[in-house]
Amino acid sequence: MSLASEENICFDKVPSVSAEEAKKLLEKNKDYVLLDVRTKMEYDKWRIEGAKLYPLDTLMKTYKELDKSKKYLIICLSGGRSACATYALRQLGFEAFNIRGGMLEWPYETIGSFDDL
Repeated sequence: MSLASEENICFDKVPSVSAEEAKKLLEKNKDYVLLDVRTKMEYDKWRIEGAKLYPLDTLMKTYKELDKSKKYLIICLSGGRSACATYALRQLGFEAFNIRGGMLEWPYETIGSFDDL
């Protein structure tokens, strides 16, 4: 079973933050890292500057590259994939938080736009 198929159970099992809270944490604390778990195509067309791309479909192969001493804010388009990634990372011992509403709720500056998707 893939992580994406677990979307319906992930929301209730992970801590989440609003876009506003995430932005404040990223600006004020260097221990927080923004991970984007969308596809490379989505990321290339519309992203938050400084976000690191770790697509959900490869996360179980690439998570070992992540630093467990950091805290991760996880984003996708609408919050489903990021909730599942947050759940998986927390199960692996990472401190991770889902960004509620994903890119669709991110009101701050981005590179590209939703229209580019």
